[in-house]
Amino acid sequence: MNEPRIMIQEKMLSILLALDGVKYCAYCPELDLATEMDTPEEAIEDMLEAVKDYAEEYIEDIELYSKSPNRAHHLPYIKAISSCKTDWELRMFIEIK
Repeated sequence: MNEPRIMIQEKMLSILLALDGVKYCAYCPELDLATEMDTPEEAIEDMLEAVKDYAEEYIEDIELYSKSPNRAHHLPYIKAISSCKTDWELRMFIEIK
């Protein structure tokens, strides 16, 4: 009989969360994206949206981005983000620090 196994996904992206005065800043160093919101939860949610939007934009103009000296190395992250079918799957790729 096969026993159920818990699979642990290796984290690919990180979100660094910091209090900047009265606002919360979320920064994704792998993609060089930043956002600032009133609460930590809002900052994380906004960053998740920014990551999805950036991945979509990258894929739409992949010729430009994949040849750009400061964006070409993002391609493995973009492929992983694009493979996510749900927000839950995307969250499994991200470690919040």
